[in-house]
Amino acid sequence: MTADTLTREYEDLSTDAGFQFRFHCERCGAAYVSHFQPCAPEPEGLLETVGELLADAQHDASEEHIAKGHPEHEGALRAAVAEVAEHFHECPRCGDLVCDACWHRAVLACEKCIPSEARSRAS
Repeated sequence: MTADTLTREYEDLSTDAGFQFRFHCERCGAAYVSHFQPCAPEPEGLLETVGELLADAQHDASEEHIAKGHPEHEGALRAAVAEVAEHFHECPRCGDLVCDACWHRAVLACEKCIPSEARSRAS
């Protein structure tokens, strides 16, 4: 499974204090939340300059928007994907990304794609 696959269904819960992400099962909607990753403070001079120049524009900006612009955001997302990847499986039949509860290891498919007789054996 690639990082692109896992990031099809996620929410960015990041703030200006750090990064956190919630990933969703495409079958049942169950969510797995990554651990909070604090972000390194921006250099003060740069932060003050940007803050002064964009004070009016950022007045209504959300913390999530500010965090997405942080240089560590992409690395934090990659780390979160690596953290939760073990709980998700890409079904080879339908391509859905499903959680452990929706995955049948015995037949290597999601619960939607396995035949009913295999479903009863897998349980």
